[in-house]
Amino acid sequence: MLDFHVYLSPYDVWVAKIQDSANGGAEVYTPDNSCTTMDTNPEVFRDLLFTDGGPTGIERTREGYFTVIEMATIVDMDLDGNGLQDYIHTAAGVPDNCAVIRQAWINGTMAANSTVVAPEGGLFGTLGIINVQSGTQVTVPATVLENFLSRPAHNEPGTLRPDWQDADPVSVVVTSDSAAGTVTVYEDNWASGTDAVSAVLMASALLNEYSANPATEAETAWIVTFPTKSKYVDPNETALPPVAPFTSVFAPSAVGLEDGMACEEITITSWDREEAQKEATGSTVSPRPPQQSVSLCYEANVIEFGDDSNVFSAANTTSKLATAGLPGVAGWTKIGFTSDPAHVLTGSTNTYYGLPVIGFKATVLGNSNVGVGASYGSAVNHAYERMISGQGTPFAAATVTSGT
Repeated sequence: MLDFHVYLSPYDVWVAKIQDSANGGAEVYTPDNSCTTMDTNPEVFRDLLFTDGGPTGIERTREGYFTVIEMATIVDMDLDGNGLQDYIHTAAGVPDNCAVIRQAWINGTMAANSTVVAPEGGLFGTLGIINVQSGTQVTVPATVLENFLSRPAHNEPGTLRPDWQDADPVSVVVTSDSAAGTVTVYEDNWASGTDAVSAVLMASALLNEYSANPATEAETAWIVTFPTKSKYVDPNETALPPVAPFTSVFAPSAVGLEDGMACEEITITSWDREEAQKEATGSTVSPRPPQQSVSLCYEANVIEFGDDSNVFSAANTTSKLATAGLPGVAGWTKIGFTSDPAHVLTGSTNTYYGLPVIGFKATVLGNSNVGVGASYGSAVNHAYERMISGQGTPFAAATVTSGT
């Protein structure tokens, strides 16, 4: 929907927010002084690439996710020749010359007049989701991929690159066995960076807690995102979709689905806080594909727990785990991704089972007893189970003790 560059000084912080746009969609706005290649501020999200068989209305831009990729480390970017780096903040707290950076991309002189080297890493960030009406914010840490690029990828902003396919095509996954006292390292080479990213994110199951307790006015929503999914199921991305580990093509006519879904079969099992168990069936989760299985159908999914939960006010991508499908008003849930045997990604040495997934849960509690509207929010990243077969390298775990 939108792709642009941000140029950071060595100790810089860049902030922005996603907000309502006057056209009925969403837009990004930044109050920050750091240089960007945005044409305007705010910058509206685009619908120009809505040619994948899904909805074409601008309201589709109101739900989704975003990525931040470190493209390069700048060595020299004095494009105006005044002896100062154009993106570096001066004593006045503003960059020396942002306009010349944007113009250099427009007139094609950026590559010839700047010097960049490989990324050095060290970026970190957080996401805050605010409900203005209830006065609630939940803060979510970023999911970080280490060693994404070992070369500079200072691509033109209008190319939509770099993306997952530009990642180094090598994955390294470390698992631990506390009972055996070992850790195992799984390393694979891949034909594309997309597969390498997917391998690192592959999970056979994810786990987290929920609360839909009316006594505490609790609402819980899970965000379940498959960041690389479009590269495997979108007809614009691959000639023969779907591609493993995904199994469903993104198209409105696929198996009778309506608004451009690509559904993946899952299992959902919940326990209350005293171990009572309940497994979801096709009748308790919606939207439900015709095959009556429990499925997640979008790249970014919202699962609301309980009949009345609406934490994120998501209109299009929401699944509802009804109160009747829960073992109690509070507990924990496990979503499994290996119910379909085709959910497999095979590398040069190892095989990974499940789907490439990230996400978090957000719980909001209310307190109307205080006489005014009061609410409290928290967010926690999901926990993940992995299932890998192959030739991992085991290492003995070690305890390091420091002292004087």
